[in-house]
Amino acid sequence: MDFYGTHEHTIDGKGRLVLPSSFRSAFADGGIATLLEDYAALFTHDEWDRYRRRIETSGKFDRDDLRHLFSIASPFEPDAQNRISLPQRLRDVTGLDREVAIVGSVRYVSIFSREEWARREAAIAAKAAEGRSLADKFRELDFL
Repeated sequence: MDFYGTHEHTIDGKGRLVLPSSFRSAFADGGIATLLEDYAALFTHDEWDRYRRRIETSGKFDRDDLRHLFSIASPFEPDAQNRISLPQRLRDVTGLDREVAIVGSVRYVSIFSREEWARREAAIAAKAAEGRSLADKFRELDFL
């Protein structure tokens, strides 16, 4: 399944997050919550296996890097209300508090604080003001 769209949700006091309805079927059997760059990400089990193997063999991460990453990663299973638990450590490392943006990133789901997501969207808008808009980039494609 591919993941698309942006959904604003909240993390409750127990660290639980309701999965957007359009993502629920992909995570019916659970998945992995982990750190990706500087934000949280949700992977299906199959996609996590591919991702994990690629980073292990990339040569970019030493043993301590991998140990740190895997210590933050956590399996999850949705409960009857389609909530998943995001570990406190993952929330701390990624700056997630209560208000979050859940963003489809095709092969996985990204989770940002709403403020961080707004900052990233503003950066895209700033590029457009400098003449490097998404529309300009699309116009440069020869296959459209």
